Amino acid sequence: MTFVRACKLGCGVVAAVLLTACSHPIVITPDIAKIERPADAKPRVKANVGYYVDAAQREQERITPGGGGDKVSTKPYRDLEVGFYKMLTNVYENVTTLKSPSDQQAIQQNALNYIVKPRIEPNSSSSSMMTWPPTYFTVDLVCEISDTSGRTIDTKRVVGKGNAEFSEFKNDFGLSGKLAMQDALLQMQKLLLEQAPAAPVPTAQR
Repeated sequence: MTFVRACKLGCGVVAAVLLTACSHPIVITPDIAKIERPADAKPRVKANVGYYVDAAQREQERITPGGGGDKVSTKPYRDLEVGFYKMLTNVYENVTTLKSPSDQQAIQQNALNYIVKPRIEPNSSSSSMMTWPPTYFTVDLVCEISDTSGRTIDTKRVVGKGNAEFSEFKNDFGLSGKLAMQDALLQMQKLLLEQAPAAPVPTAQR
């Protein structure tokens, strides 16, 4: 190996290490106690729904900007899931976790009307050049609602936003992300309570 080639290889390795080192993992799971139904909320939607998150999605990592030129890494589906389930139980009369979108046993046993699948995309930025945690975070959350045959019947989208400055996040580096996730879930809850389809009325009862 020539000296020049060795230098190039060494620089490449160093660059890769630095890039990895500057991607700080943070958790953006929201405060579940804050995902509540307001006292004046509309009644729960009269429907039985199942929700599904793919196992591979739970391990998906997203890299977004932090402060000081650094980056942060999140696993948004993993951090969303508990809050998402809580939000759905605030909206629908019955909620079931599915092993797959075509989990016929669960669909039939729970008389499901609809299946809800989330899509989530985080983004972040920071006004700080001195600290790496993001001061601003957004969570783009989409709920795809389908019938039990897999046909999409509705799609809802919200964008949650969260802000946190150093004095707030110095003991919780993912705070802006947690606030954005909370905001997205509460926005989605309100939207679904107002617009989600109820279970279809059986023909004999029409």
